[in-house]
Amino acid sequence: MATNEQPPLNVSRESSPWLKLAKDAFENSTSYIDNNYRNQWERNIALFRSQHPKGSKYHSKEYTHRSRLFRPKTRSAIRTNEAACAAAFFSTDDVVSVRPENDADDKQRASARVLKHILQYRLTKTIPWFQTIIAAYQETLIFGTVCSYQYWEYSEKKKTVTVPLFDEDGNTVVNEDGSEATEKVEEIDVIKDKPVIRLIAAENLRIDSASDWFDPINSSPYVVEIIPMYLQDVIEKMGEVDSKTGMPKWRTLTVEELLSSASRSDNDSTRQSRHGRRQDPATERRNDNNMYSTVFIHKNTIKKNGKDWCYFTAGTDYMLTDPKPLTELYPHLQDGERPYVLGNAIIEAHKSYPSSLVEMTQDLQTAANDIANQRTDNVQLVLNKRYHIRRSANIDIHSLKRSVPGGSVMMDDPMRDVQIVNTPDVTASSYEEQDRLNVDFDDIAGHFSQGTVQTNRMMNETVGGMEMLSSDANSQMEYMIRTFAETWVEPVLRQLVRLEQYYETDDVVMNYSLNSAAEEDQDTDYYQFTGDAADDLLRQNLIVNVNVGIGATDPQRKIEKLLLGMRTMTEIVPDFMNFIDQKEIAREVFGALGYKDSSRFLTEEPPARMEEMQAQLEQQGQMLQQLTDQGAAKQIDAQSKIVAATIKAQSDVQAAKEKAKGDIFSTQIASDSRERIDSEQRDMRRQLSLIDSRIKAEKNDIARGELLLQKESLVHKMMIDAEPEIGLDEEGKKMSEVLMNDEYGKIQGAEG
Repeated sequence: MATNEQPPLNVSRESSPWLKLAKDAFENSTSYIDNNYRNQWERNIALFRSQHPKGSKYHSKEYTHRSRLFRPKTRSAIRTNEAACAAAFFSTDDVVSVRPENDADDKQRASARVLKHILQYRLTKTIPWFQTIIAAYQETLIFGTVCSYQYWEYSEKKKTVTVPLFDEDGNTVVNEDGSEATEKVEEIDVIKDKPVIRLIAAENLRIDSASDWFDPINSSPYVVEIIPMYLQDVIEKMGEVDSKTGMPKWRTLTVEELLSSASRSDNDSTRQSRHGRRQDPATERRNDNNMYSTVFIHKNTIKKNGKDWCYFTAGTDYMLTDPKPLTELYPHLQDGERPYVLGNAIIEAHKSYPSSLVEMTQDLQTAANDIANQRTDNVQLVLNKRYHIRRSANIDIHSLKRSVPGGSVMMDDPMRDVQIVNTPDVTASSYEEQDRLNVDFDDIAGHFSQGTVQTNRMMNETVGGMEMLSSDANSQMEYMIRTFAETWVEPVLRQLVRLEQYYETDDVVMNYSLNSAAEEDQDTDYYQFTGDAADDLLRQNLIVNVNVGIGATDPQRKIEKLLLGMRTMTEIVPDFMNFIDQKEIAREVFGALGYKDSSRFLTEEPPARMEEMQAQLEQQGQMLQQLTDQGAAKQIDAQSKIVAATIKAQSDVQAAKEKAKGDIFSTQIASDSRERIDSEQRDMRRQLSLIDSRIKAEKNDIARGELLLQKESLVHKMMIDAEPEIGLDEEGKKMSEVLMNDEYGKIQGAEG
C-alpha cells in the first residue's frame, strides 16, 4: 500500500495500522491526563460547585456532627468574572469587527462590510453566542483551558412530489380522460445549513503532552475528540449513503459491538464530578434495548508523513470510516490548521494546560472554610455546653442533650454526676484572620467584593480610596478577558469567517447582509454581487477582531478614555470633529451605559441640523459685524458734534455772562442732566467691564457671540446718551416751544 493511499476498510481491526494509531494516541494521552490533571480537575469542579473536594477531612467520620459549611468564595469570583466578560463583549450590538487587509482595495472594503453583517446575523440568530462565550470563559476559569470545534452543519431530505407534465412548447399535457398529466420528481429540502461552534468538555479531548504551548492543537501529532452520541443517531449514520460513492458513510456494527466499545468511557470520573452526587446522564441509564443509550465515538485527527488524516472509530476497537485527508473534509482551513481552537485565560509559559483561577485560589478557599467552620463550632459550644458525665451515673442523658428551655433532668447527684464544660467565646483574632483571607483571595482572583471594602475601612471612606481598591481588581479581570479574547475568541471567529466564505448560500442571510452594507456605503452597488460574484466578494483577505480592550469592564472608564481621545485629537487637528462618525460614537457611549443601541436617541437627518446651526452662527456673525460698523459710525458722528458744541460754547461765553440770572437757572438744569447722564454712563461702563471678563472666560463660540452682541448694543447706547440733547435752546426750551416763538435759528447744533 502506498504511503498516502487510503487503506481499505475491510481490514480486520486487529491488523489495521490506523486503528492501532488511534488506540496508542488515546491510551497515551489518557494516561498522561489521569496522572497529572484528572485529580486537579475534579477538585476544581467541586470547589466551583461549592462542595468539599474528594479527600477532604470534612468527608471523614470525625466531622460527621461538626460544622461542614462551604463559603462560596470561588463561585462568587467566577460569577464576577463572568459578569465582567458579558459587559466587555456584549455592551454594544457590534460583537465583531471585520477590516480589510488592504484599505485601498474597494472589493476588500465591500467584503469586510458584508461579512461583518453576516457574522452579526449568525452570532445573534443561529449561534447561541452569549451562552457559548460565557460557558467557554467559565471553562477556562475552572480547567485552565477551553476547546471548541467549528464546522458547517448541513443536512437535507429528499422527498417525492407530483408536478404537472408539460410538452416541448410549454403546454400542459392532458390525459385521455381530459385530466392533467402529472409526473413524480424528487426535491431536496434543506433541513440544516448553518455554522456551528461546539464546546468540547476537557475530559473529551486528547492531545500529546509534548505539544507546543503556543499552539497545542496544531502542533500535536494527534487530536482525539470523544463524542457522546445516542445509539439511534449512530445507527442512523450507518444507514446514510455517501452521494459521491454510493457507499454507506459509516461501517455497520451491531448494537452489542457499539455498546461494548463505549465501556472505556463509561466511568469517566471528571464527567461524574460535574454532576456531583447526581446520576450520570450519559451512562447510568443505558441498557441493551434502549436506543437512547449513550455511546462514545472517537474522532481521530492523526498526522502521518506530514499530512493530517481524519477518521472515526467506535471507541478504540472498531473502525467506522476510512481515513481521509483533513483538507478534503475541511477545504476552508489554511495549511497546517485544524478545525479546533484551544484557548485559555491565564498564560503560563511552556505549559499546554495552564493553571486555572480555581486552582490558584484553592488553598485560600480551604483556609476560609476552616476558619468559618471552627468559629461556628465554637459558637455552638458556647451556646450549647458540653458535659462531663460520671460513668454509670443514673442520669437522663437524652433529656440532658436536648437542653429544652424550662426542662428538667433527673439525676442522683447533680454536684458530682455532671460537670459543665465552659468554652471561651471566639476571639476577635478569628474574624481578623477571616478578613485577611478575604483580601488575599480577592487579590489573587481579581475580585473586588464587599468584604474587601469592609476590611479597608480607612480607604473606603473616600471615593478615591474606592477607586484605588477596585482599579487593581479591574485590571486583573481585563487582563484575563483580553487573554481569553486573543487565544480563543478571535481564532474562533477567524475560522467562522472562513466557513462563511466557503459555505454560505442562504439567500435570507445574504440579502440581509447586502442591504445592511448598502445602507452604510451608498457609493457601492452591493446588489450586483450575485452568484459567482458573491462568492468572489466573500473570499477576500480580511482581518477579524473583537471590540474588547483594556478598560472594557468599567463603563465610566470607557467613556472617559473615549472623550480623552477625542479632546486630544481636537487639540492636534482643530477640524477633527468634522470627520468623526457620530453613529459609532453614540453606539459606544450608550453601549457603555447599558443600552443595546443608540438608534432611538439619534435623529434621522443629523447633517441637516448641523447645516442649520452653521447657518445660524453665520447670520449672528453678520449681525455682529453690522452692529460693530454702526457703533464706529456713531462714535465719529458723536465726536464731531462734541467739537461743534465746544466751539459754539466758547463763542457764546460773553453772551452767557450778560445773562447771569437766566444762565444760572439754565446751567443748573444742564448740570442736573449731565450728572444723571454721567451716573448712567458709569453704570454702563461697569456692565461693559463685566461683559469683557465673561467674554475672556467663555469657551463656547455661540455664547461668546451672544456676549459680543450685548457689548456692541451697550456701546451703542453709551454713545447715543453721550450726544448733546437736540431740541433744547439756550434757555432749556424744547423744539416745539422754539418753533412756536419763531426762534429756529437758536436751536443748538442746528446752525448752518
